[in-house]
Amino acid sequence: MPFAESDGARIHYELAGQGEPLLLLMGYGLSGDAWTPMLPLLAGYRAVIVDNRGTGGSQGALEGLTIDTFAADAAAVLDAAAIRRAHVHGVSMGGMIAQSLVLARPDLVHTLVLGCTTPAPLRFMADDGAASIELFQAASLMRTDPQTGVDRLLPLILSPEFLAENPSVRDMAGALVSAAPIDEAAPMQMMRAIADLATGRAWDVADRLGEIKVATLVQHGSADRLIAVEAGRYLADHIPGAEYQEFEGAGHAYGLERPLEAFPRMMQFLAAHPLPG
Repeated sequence: MPFAESDGARIHYELAGQGEPLLLLMGYGLSGDAWTPMLPLLAGYRAVIVDNRGTGGSQGALEGLTIDTFAADAAAVLDAAAIRRAHVHGVSMGGMIAQSLVLARPDLVHTLVLGCTTPAPLRFMADDGAASIELFQAASLMRTDPQTGVDRLLPLILSPEFLAENPSVRDMAGALVSAAPIDEAAPMQMMRAIADLATGRAWDVADRLGEIKVATLVQHGSADRLIAVEAGRYLADHIPGAEYQEFEGAGHAYGLERPLEAFPRMMQFLAAHPLPG
């Protein structure tokens, strides 16, 4: 089981597949195991799958966490895996981490794929103000009552139409969550990191997006309850040269709802920007 050392923490990661490295950064309250259903769609790349602090096999202090802490952990993983430069795909909170990583360590990032994420969570609040509270409650239940936690989570990240047509997603999500432990303190500390309470200001890089000089693809569902689609549009408009793909009617987990639209576009994007030989 490989680990990276990062400021006193041990960050667990896994490598899967062959090809150019693709760092995968998962969102709030989920471990790297949540990438498992998507891995077959990423064939041709060597996935570098990170357990964010507080999830999976990662161990380390959670007090005072910031998005920049998670980004430093991701950089430590690439260093530990002897990867000098990688494609980076982050979703939701993982997309925030990816933005922090490219701004702090642009030498490590070759391309960015930012999914269902935001450069400033408090600037781009979703219309459904209760959704973030429900997300925290769902994540808090994952540790003690995984299936109930999943039942609370799925309506937040998937459209009602998709849930009605695909009831089996509940069993798949329950199995993934049960296999991926989460620290009791992680849901609250991750929320604090997103709000950046440790520094007394909200995490916000909206005014720094022009500094991102790598090829970028932004993907977002138009019916996202957790992060307003306007955040994705803003990213695409303000990262120089960014490409944008919007999924009409899809929720936060657009990759589960529209995999045959999202992943082929992502793979085409990555193939168009190969790492130098």
